[in-house]
Amino acid sequence: MGEIKSAWDIALEKAEKLGDLSPEERKKQVEDRSRIIGVALFEKYISQPETRFFETALNQYDGEDRELIRRAILQKLIDGIEPGHGLDLDIISQGIFSLVKTEAAVKDIDKIEVLFREYNNIEAEAKERIEREGREVLHQMRVSGTAVNHINLWATEVWRKKLDELAYPFKEKLNSLKQELLSNEVA
Repeated sequence: MGEIKSAWDIALEKAEKLGDLSPEERKKQVEDRSRIIGVALFEKYISQPETRFFETALNQYDGEDRELIRRAILQKLIDGIEPGHGLDLDIISQGIFSLVKTEAAVKDIDKIEVLFREYNNIEAEAKERIEREGREVLHQMRVSGTAVNHINLWATEVWRKKLDELAYPFKEKLNSLKQELLSNEVA
């Protein structure tokens, strides 16, 4: 009667039949693994931001692994920069500065902060204007009291469309700045 093999033994036999990975496949595996680690570190940092988190975490890795993980984290941080509904810009900036310590990064983040302030001011003005118009409509319908005190703009399609219209030119500028920041720091 034949010997019963464990799943591990069967997997090893199949792996031996496949042969070794090509250099390209090995490189892709390393990059994929580094990206997964980078994303996990990013998510941990966002949930509990600490100034020296990335420095401490990256000290566990050497050479190419360390650089690939750093790039993956940087990419996730830069992707998280979005006007209106993105992650906290201060937390992201702090994370970026902990990964890259260049004057170019400081200038790029400063430009992004200025863009965010402009966007927030325009958004606040639009929100105030739409709330005022909404109150006027409700007043004309003879609706008053606490029902008028707080209008939930996020529930209205008009506000979402207006917000998208407001954000469009900022997103174009922001995407350009994000590319600049990434290319300066990854190159």
